[in-house]
Amino acid sequence: MIDNEYYLARCRRFLAAQPHMRKLGIRVIQAQQSRVTLVLPVQSQLISEGLDTYLHGGVLTTLVDAASSASTLCALEAFELCPTLDLRIDHMRTPVQSQPLYVAAECYRVTRSVLFTRASVYQEDPSRPMAYGIATFMRPEGGAEDSLFARLIDGDEHATVD
Repeated sequence: MIDNEYYLARCRRFLAAQPHMRKLGIRVIQAQQSRVTLVLPVQSQLISEGLDTYLHGGVLTTLVDAASSASTLCALEAFELCPTLDLRIDHMRTPVQSQPLYVAAECYRVTRSVLFTRASVYQEDPSRPMAYGIATFMRPEGGAEDSLFARLIDGDEHATVD
C-alpha cells in the first residue's frame, strides 16, 4: 500500500514542473489515493478593482484542471500523460477577495481509455462551494512513462526542466 506522502510528493513535483502553476502559487495541501486538495493563495495581481471578485475565469479553470489532473496522478500506479478531454465548471457563487480558494478533486473512475474526475471549489467552508467541476482525461495507448515529464513526476533527480 502506498502512503499519502508518496501522493503528496508526486503532486508537488507535478505542480512544480509547470511554470504557470508556480506563477499562480498553486500548492497541494493534501493528497491520498485518488484524491487531492490544492490551494490558490490570495494574490494582489488576481484582484479586480472594478469587480467584487479576485478571480478571473481562466484562473479558476486552471485551478480545477490542475486539481483534477493531480487526482489522476493519485489514481494511477505509474505516471501517464493524460490530456484533458473535457472540463465543465458550474459556478455557484462569487469568491471573496480576502480568502484563498481551495479545490478538492477526486478521480472516481478509471477505465482503459478514460479517467473521470469531479472537483469542488470552496473558500472557508467545503459545504459552501464556489464551483463544481467535472472532467475527463484521455489515456493514450502506451502512455508516456519514458518522457521527461513522467520522470520528473516520478522523482527522477536527474530529470530537469528550466
